[in-house]
Amino acid sequence: MAENKKSFILYCDQKGVWDKLDDAQAGRLIKHIISYVNDDNPVAPDFITELAFEPIKQSLKRDLKKWENQQEQRSEAGKRSAEVRKRNAQLAQRDSTTVNERSISSTVNGNVSVNVNDSVNVSSKDDGIKPPSLEEVILYFDENGYTKESATKMFEYYEESRKPRGRVWKDGRGNTVKNWKQKARSIWFKDDNLKKNQEYDFKNFENVEYP
Repeated sequence: MAENKKSFILYCDQKGVWDKLDDAQAGRLIKHIISYVNDDNPVAPDFITELAFEPIKQSLKRDLKKWENQQEQRSEAGKRSAEVRKRNAQLAQRDSTTVNERSISSTVNGNVSVNVNDSVNVSSKDDGIKPPSLEEVILYFDENGYTKESATKMFEYYEESRKPRGRVWKDGRGNTVKNWKQKARSIWFKDDNLKKNQEYDFKNFENVEYP
C-alpha cells in the first residue's frame, strides 16, 4: 500500500465471489486482503483464498495506480501555483520600486522648476497617468500566465469608467487607478483566470479512497 494511504475499496460487483465462500473461507480471504494492503507480502493459506483474491488484487493495483497519478498531478499543480505567487511578489516589488523612483524624480523636477522660475504651476492630480492599451494589458496577463479573456475583461471594466470624456481609469469607488499592474495583481490575477487551469483544478479533485 502506498505511503500516506489509509484506506482501500472493495467493489460491489465482487459480491458474487463472496457469496460462494462460507464464513470460514470469507474470514481467511479478508485477513489475506488486509495483510496484502499493509505490504506484509502474505502467502495465501489455501487454493480457494488464492483464487478468490486474484480479481480483487487486480482492482487494488488499478486503483493504486490511479491514486499515484492524482498525487503527482496535485504536486505539479502545487509547484505551479507557488511559482506564480513568487513571480507576482517579485513583480509587485519591482513595480513598487518604479513608482517610488518616479515619485522622487517628480519631486526633484518640481523643486528645480520652483527655484528657476520662482513660481509653482498647479496642475491636475491625474497628470501623467495614462491608461494602458488593450494590447499592453493582454501582454502583461500572458507573461504572468493568465488568459487573454481575463485581460480583456479588466480592460473593458476600467475603460468603461472613462466615459464620456475621462482621461484616466477609475475603480469602483471612483478613485483614480494610478498603477494598473498592481490593480491587475491584486484583483484580476486569480486561480480561475490562469491559463490551462482546468488541467490543475484542485477543487474538482475527487476524494479517492485507495483500494
